[in-house]
Amino acid sequence: MEIYLDESGSLGRLGSRASKEDPYFVIATLIVRDDLPIKRCVKDIRRRKIKKKYKVRSELKFSNSDETIRRRILECVGRTNNDIAFALLRKYQVDEDLKDKPQVVYSYLCKQLLYRIISKYEMGGTINIIVDRSLYGVQRENYVEGRIGVRIPASIEGSHVDSKQCPCVQAIDFVAGAISRRYRDNDDQYYQKIQNRVSVVLDFFEPDKRKL
Repeated sequence: MEIYLDESGSLGRLGSRASKEDPYFVIATLIVRDDLPIKRCVKDIRRRKIKKKYKVRSELKFSNSDETIRRRILECVGRTNNDIAFALLRKYQVDEDLKDKPQVVYSYLCKQLLYRIISKYEMGGTINIIVDRSLYGVQRENYVEGRIGVRIPASIEGSHVDSKQCPCVQAIDFVAGAISRRYRDNDDQYYQKIQNRVSVVLDFFEPDKRKL
């Protein structure tokens, strides 16, 4: 089983230092059963009549793509037999004791999300977590450690790949962007394209206002 992981937002300002312009942090995953439709989708979109500036770029990214490309990529993901799971952190609710410990917060979010995914799908054997090698992810090597807090019947490994060569990494970038847009801008036009594939949502910390 392969799980592609990406993030949107920053962990640079937590707790009372969180700003209204950047109130959320998202970790999104694409749980892949069949990567062929996504590979075909990305390839086909690049072949179609899109603006020249996108064709010459080495990869497609949500942040610098237009509405048409965003819609096409996310519609493709929504039509596949692959699932989406994500964790949303409301940064202003992080305990003040942790506002200067983004590594701890990041590790906690990743482990909780992976535990929920593994439990829901009753995964066993080896699970490969794949991320873009340029991912910000604080101490990326640590999120795949086995210390999730409970015993799980799976072995977790991590791979860092070049997103320019991996359509699934490009796809999860669009997924993370769509989720972030939904919460940050109260705009779900992109999220609606993938909502049917969302199987796990961890929202820290609504509605009970708990703190990390």
